[in-house]
Amino acid sequence: LKSDPVEADVLRKDMLIPVTAFFRDTGVFTALRKNVFPLIAMKRSVKQPIRIWVPACSTGEEVYSIAIFLSEFLEEQKIKSHIQIFGTDLSEMCVEKARSGLYAKEIAANVSSVRLRRFFTKTDEGYKIAKPIRDLCIFAKHDIASDPPLSNMDMVSCRNLLIYLGTFLQNKVLSMLHY
Repeated sequence: LKSDPVEADVLRKDMLIPVTAFFRDTGVFTALRKNVFPLIAMKRSVKQPIRIWVPACSTGEEVYSIAIFLSEFLEEQKIKSHIQIFGTDLSEMCVEKARSGLYAKEIAANVSSVRLRRFFTKTDEGYKIAKPIRDLCIFAKHDIASDPPLSNMDMVSCRNLLIYLGTFLQNKVLSMLHY
């Protein structure tokens, strides 16, 4: 590591753990639809967007999964509301991948055929998130341990973040998010 800066960069990228999947742990998404989304939608005026932040979003699967579930919920409830979902990550490489919205064919194992047809476009490389869903999502590089938090959020999803932090950083991040 001392003699080869490239190796240090490779190790840093490996430590960022870009492992995630669409609709990971479906029980969480069912709970969002049943318990969280109704509360968010209930206190919303039509002019006020629903704002959600996913820090440590990795390559964007959770961001897009939330966008799809929330879109389905609002449609079912016949609620017209603008959605803004912010996905941030420390890794510029992950942020770029998320922005592209392009994923391998293997996602079909986690995404229903109905959702694949409705929310994705099939490409030679795999599947691309459909533009209406991509337009709801904004991705940016962000260091949650040192950069200021995003504000006025209706929900923050930290599923890819808190499990990897020690107690000191967990407390710091939770305090910042609470603010």
